[in-house]
Amino acid sequence: MTNQEITSELKNRIQSDIDHFNGKLPERFAIAWRSYLAGLLEWGILDVSKYDALTEILPSVLDDPAAAILRGRD
Repeated sequence: MTNQEITSELKNRIQSDIDHFNGKLPERFAIAWRSYLAGLLEWGILDVSKYDALTEILPSVLDDPAAAILRGRD
């Protein structure tokens, strides 16, 4: 799969989850998706621009644990 195909597949899967919850993805699912995408970014499967584009689809998470783990703790 090309990077574009991977990104398209992930976008479709995220949108399918959002649609399943009638447009309001529960926070625990948003955290799960953010964590999954962070892992793909860390392992070089997604680049930063694709990661950013995909996370923008997701609802924001206050004090996002996935971001804290990805960036490291101060």
